[in-house]
Amino acid sequence: MGKIKFANIIFENSLQEDRHSRLFYRGSGQAWKDGETYLLSANSFFDFTTYFNSLSVAKLRLYTTASSFSLHLELRGGKCEIQKGRAGNFSHNGEFEKEEVSVPSSQEWQSFSIPFIPKESDVLLSFALKTHEEKVEVGQCYWELEVEGKEDTRLAIVSTTFKKEAYIQKTIKALKEDFFKDFGNCHLFVIDNGRSLDPSLGDENISIIANPNVGGSGGFARGMLEATKKEGEFTHVLLMDDDVEICPESVKRTVRLLSILKPEWKKAFVAGAMLNFDNQNLQMEDAGFMTKRGRFAPQKPVLGMDEVEGLVRNETFEPLEEMKKQGYASWWYCAIPVEEVERVGLPLPLFLRGDDAEYSLRAGAKIITMNSIGLWHMAFQVKYSAAVERYQVVRNVFAARFSTGFAPDSDFLFDMKNSIRLELKKFGYDNASLVLDGFEDFLKGPRFLSNPLRAQEAFKRANKAQEQMVDFSTLQARASDIPELQDFDVFSLSYQDIYFRRERMLPERIFDFASQNGQRFVKTRGEGYAVIPAEGWDYPASEIRGKRVLVLIDWFNQKGCIRTKDRERFDQISRRYERDMRYFKTHIFHLKSIWASAGMAFTTERFWEGYLRRAKALMEE
Repeated sequence: MGKIKFANIIFENSLQEDRHSRLFYRGSGQAWKDGETYLLSANSFFDFTTYFNSLSVAKLRLYTTASSFSLHLELRGGKCEIQKGRAGNFSHNGEFEKEEVSVPSSQEWQSFSIPFIPKESDVLLSFALKTHEEKVEVGQCYWELEVEGKEDTRLAIVSTTFKKEAYIQKTIKALKEDFFKDFGNCHLFVIDNGRSLDPSLGDENISIIANPNVGGSGGFARGMLEATKKEGEFTHVLLMDDDVEICPESVKRTVRLLSILKPEWKKAFVAGAMLNFDNQNLQMEDAGFMTKRGRFAPQKPVLGMDEVEGLVRNETFEPLEEMKKQGYASWWYCAIPVEEVERVGLPLPLFLRGDDAEYSLRAGAKIITMNSIGLWHMAFQVKYSAAVERYQVVRNVFAARFSTGFAPDSDFLFDMKNSIRLELKKFGYDNASLVLDGFEDFLKGPRFLSNPLRAQEAFKRANKAQEQMVDFSTLQARASDIPELQDFDVFSLSYQDIYFRRERMLPERIFDFASQNGQRFVKTRGEGYAVIPAEGWDYPASEIRGKRVLVLIDWFNQKGCIRTKDRERFDQISRRYERDMRYFKTHIFHLKSIWASAGMAFTTERFWEGYLRRAKALMEE
């Protein structure tokens, strides 16, 4: 048995300009940095039942060999009281013991180790601190665990970036200043697909590796190759997006967690949470799963991490069997044992989107999640791209299914048809065409994905072909030329104008389904216009029905576009879909054969080393 410092008590993410303090502490007081320590305001109450500072005791007992738990505090200044706290399944707030630990005032540092004896029903352990007439200075404070043993964990952090210098430089700075000084046996590999970073950003713990633009899957494959180049150099690979904001303490806790896992969890993937970059207390997702209807989906609902109820729900959530069977850890933050990389192989060459889900399912990975392990990322609705969601997703899920048997319970044919149908109902003819572009590129066979230049060109082509959004001034100018939009004023729109929904009656639903919004069987010209959200997955059925013109508004990025009903394009796309499905059904056995053969090669080191060499040569021509 031995002791390990597991989690530091922190008061802010020092590199975050707009900090959300309730992720760190709650109550009446304020904390501010004073050199290497923090000062807590006088006559204040601090509740540490928070995302970063409560201890996930239920998860630790499930995943690790931890058997006892204690809180270490170093304090000086005014007198204060410490209360031990906890939260269980039905907690809405931290529940604190009446008995207090009194700390007298002192100008010298005082150290305390407070043992906790958790109840079987405890989900979180926490504490509160109450100050009086004088401020209290806080030094080293952390949760300490007694464990059966601690393994040497050496983390290779891999971040693939493409011309997002501001983000990745911030990540480099954060890890340099507040991670590598404690974990010098770890390393950051920045895979620079845009070849725009200064190599001098690197040092003994950081490698800046210029790479051809082979997308996220190619960048992460390159990082995995680097991490496994020297046998035994690293024990785990942490894959991380570039357009994120990290908290170094999360990475520290990841390393410590990996070092104390029970044998049955040592091969598991750690899925870090995606917190909302703009609403920093919201957890959008940690683990995901493939639905039976063929969609990527979060296992959990959106949760507020600034409330105890959200913290408890996050830790006690038990995935349904279908979620476990087709669950995955996304690569915005995912730690994978090197032994699993060597067993499972490398990603499929999908360029971007779906490579992480396919990899988790191919590995049959168990997934670990825990409060405080995660990062901040742009919400999907802020960065919605039809080139990704309509072209890349469709092409990649079929390529993955036929290559490695990805998500056998998911109906990707249904999802493709539904995506086309949804776009056509909303007059999104360009985006519906992208769905078929993706499917047709899959039908070309695996040689299409074997060519790195084709993959990059295909994504560029999809970006060019997708519907182009314009700023509001340009949108208003275009609206002035359309008769139906003479009373339209984009600058007077409210959120309600865009997102309001009314219920449809059953006859309306039947008509809309049968006619595809007046474009099939019963064909109508349409009248007037509607304003709807730009997100591709949104279906404002009651608002669009019977309309001739639709104005799509991207609320978050303040852009928009105008669509006009075009029954001729509807017919063209419908005939194209039917032709593609005939080809697919006729050639399905051949497609299964060639893709399955390619799948065995796609995930090997030999394939990827050759793929990266060809990519470099092609892009230097």
